Amino acid sequence: MNEPTIAPALVIFDCDGTLVDSEVVAARAWSEYVAGYGVTLSPAEALARFRGVSMKWCISHIEQLSGQVLPAHFEQELRALMGGMLEQHLQPINGAVEMVEQLRLPFALASNAPHHKIELCLRVTGLLPHFAGRIFSAYDVQRWKPDPALFLFAAERLGVDPPRCAVVEDSLPGVQAALAAGMKVIALQEHGVHPEMPAGVPVITRLAQLHSHLA
Repeated sequence: MNEPTIAPALVIFDCDGTLVDSEVVAARAWSEYVAGYGVTLSPAEALARFRGVSMKWCISHIEQLSGQVLPAHFEQELRALMGGMLEQHLQPINGAVEMVEQLRLPFALASNAPHHKIELCLRVTGLLPHFAGRIFSAYDVQRWKPDPALFLFAAERLGVDPPRCAVVEDSLPGVQAALAAGMKVIALQEHGVHPEMPAGVPVITRLAQLHSHLA
């Protein structure tokens, strides 16, 4: 993938695992909660299986593992547990606060998570004021990454053509969604590059390296 000759008109950040270190906390919540349904799932396994995918997919996966249809209150109770853990333990990704404070390009956020979870994460980490009015959720379009609909929706709402957008993502589904939307994507891979990462996608290991890919 060739580097652009001009700066993007819009930078779109993912949230979980890109700006806030919520995926590790969420994985702990999954591990604790599903144990009550007879499923043994370590936090590391939950993190590997559920990173970047929709809640619907995750619940379907747990139903397959448990051999039962989960009750209607499963998601609500899980999100309540997760929310409490995020309030207590969530931290921003290293360099995230400095990145958004210093970034001189227009930027927005597009996440698979519902708005209330996105706003909780941004509030706890002090990032919420930076994204006011520029937060987009897959629940807005009822389609989840790797589907490109969310990124296309965000670009349309902000009046920017997809090829002029640069997406910052940590998950493979997010990278796939950005590429399908016709956008440049930079993959944040702090703990090693995903083995299925598409060829040519620029990879950074910390957010401080992002500036060189936005020139």
